[in-house]
Amino acid sequence: MAEAVYTTQAPNEDRGSAVLVVSCTGYANQAPVREFLDRHLKLPEGSYNLLAVPGGPHFLLLSEYLPKFGWVGQKWLRFAVDKLGVTRVILIGHQNCSWSADERFIPALLHTLGQSEKSPFERQRDELREAAAYLHGFLPQVAFEAYLVGKSADNRMQFSKEV
Repeated sequence: MAEAVYTTQAPNEDRGSAVLVVSCTGYANQAPVREFLDRHLKLPEGSYNLLAVPGGPHFLLLSEYLPKFGWVGQKWLRFAVDKLGVTRVILIGHQNCSWSADERFIPALLHTLGQSEKSPFERQRDELREAAAYLHGFLPQVAFEAYLVGKSADNRMQFSKEV
């Protein structure tokens, strides 16, 4: 092994966690999400498993259009339940997610072509609710919560519970 360049102050303690958080990798949302988990849900950093992918939970809805995405998401969630003992999943989506607006994915392309009368934020809310309902059917033994993050007038992040 190569020479260590850094050694952590905290020891590596695997305490296990029955909670999995699925959120977007978007940098601007990381600090607000950690604050929400810590202060509102009483889940300090290190007390939950984290699955951060572009689009957060929205990528789970692509099984109809991009089946490999849905398949991988299902495998990751099944692994978390079976091997990590996850019994609670927290889905967090956010306003103006680049993933949701990317026209390489069929739903965003249809929205762009005028197939939806809803605002992007309303579509994201619907998709988040749909993801939670789908996952509950796929993993009925797991409790699912879904939150959508939007910006307030003073540029702070507001979390609304969708499921």
